[in-house]
Amino acid sequence: MNSKNKFILFAAFIVICLFVAVFSGYFGLNSSSIENFISINHYLAVVIYNILFIILTSFSFSVTVMTTLGTLFFSAWEVIIYVMIGILGSSFIDFYISRKFGREYIKNYIKKRGGKIEKFDEIVEKNPFKTVLILSAIFFVPPTLPNFLGGVIKINLKKYFIATFLGNLPNTMLTVFLINGFFYSNALQIYLSIIGLVLVTLISLYFYKGEFKEILHLSFPWVFRHKPLE
Repeated sequence: MNSKNKFILFAAFIVICLFVAVFSGYFGLNSSSIENFISINHYLAVVIYNILFIILTSFSFSVTVMTTLGTLFFSAWEVIIYVMIGILGSSFIDFYISRKFGREYIKNYIKKRGGKIEKFDEIVEKNPFKTVLILSAIFFVPPTLPNFLGGVIKINLKKYFIATFLGNLPNTMLTVFLINGFFYSNALQIYLSIIGLVLVTLISLYFYKGEFKEILHLSFPWVFRHKPLE
């Protein structure tokens, strides 16, 4: 998805949020009514949440924002399950997109982020499962990056799903516990969650420390926009 379409999607989301915020009183919508709806129609709420999660995150919308939204209305362990379902659902869509449009599409995607797909070729060919696993486990790496790479490297769908699941599970659990810590003002839970997220990312980066600069370029393209890689 190009920058224009991403902006349109984000703008539409903001407009919907503003509409709900402004007219919520008129329609009788508030946190209590929403919680009441979820308690009465729990399974329907779960389906709606997962559909929104999959659609939005498939097009680069923030996984953290959707996780925070889920934490407002579901228990911590429920959110972990639903977020993982959403991540796997969106990863399948990205995987299919990259398989359908091929290497040139992904090459252009990475180039727009200031990187070069050739720099990943060597490590990818050695162990594609490890590549998807490690990139999924690095907290600041956009989920679309390992998802799109998964579609063009030599890895079957089953191994891709397992790598995506294992890579995302630790950060998903820690993020949910971190958000819960803020909600309930639990300082110990906040500190432990942050330490956990940092440790998982550092351990993951250790395996690809030679590509650290490339990973930073791809994760934060706006920072390195005027500093092209050699």
